[in-house]
Amino acid sequence: MVFSFGIKGGAKRLRQHLIFKQVVMSNFKMITYRQKGVYKGPHFFILNKGLNSGKPLKKPCPNCFVISCNSESEKESLYWIVYSLHQGKQFQIALVGSVIPFIRKNDLIKIIKDAQKITYNKPEAIKKTVSSLLQLEQQEENYKRIQNTLKQLRQVLVQQLIKQ
Repeated sequence: MVFSFGIKGGAKRLRQHLIFKQVVMSNFKMITYRQKGVYKGPHFFILNKGLNSGKPLKKPCPNCFVISCNSESEKESLYWIVYSLHQGKQFQIALVGSVIPFIRKNDLIKIIKDAQKITYNKPEAIKKTVSSLLQLEQQEENYKRIQNTLKQLRQVLVQQLIKQ
């Protein structure tokens, strides 16, 4: 007996469908972060607890998943897809838990894979969006530096007033 999993055309059609899915989907692996673990190859981290669940991270924290990819370009593409999903608050619907919200690994994988399917045939749009996001990130860093400088200036002015 052949199970078609809702795909009409039997086993041959199922094999074709699975082959197509393998081409479309990148082959990333997601595991729970362990402090003593050694992570080789291209990888990044995703926060899994709190209201910022789903946020991609360059450095690990105790409550995160590790995404391992086959290549650096795949990692970058996946990182920016996850970043876009987080900024678009797409992970909010999958949060569970009453005191400390968290996202389940399988829910996170499903959301990421669905986004990959949508963006697979749009490499130019991804490049353009990533370029814009990088520019915004640089502007944000500049504004943070300016804000810190203004804060220091404020402190100096107040200290001068007190010393006089």
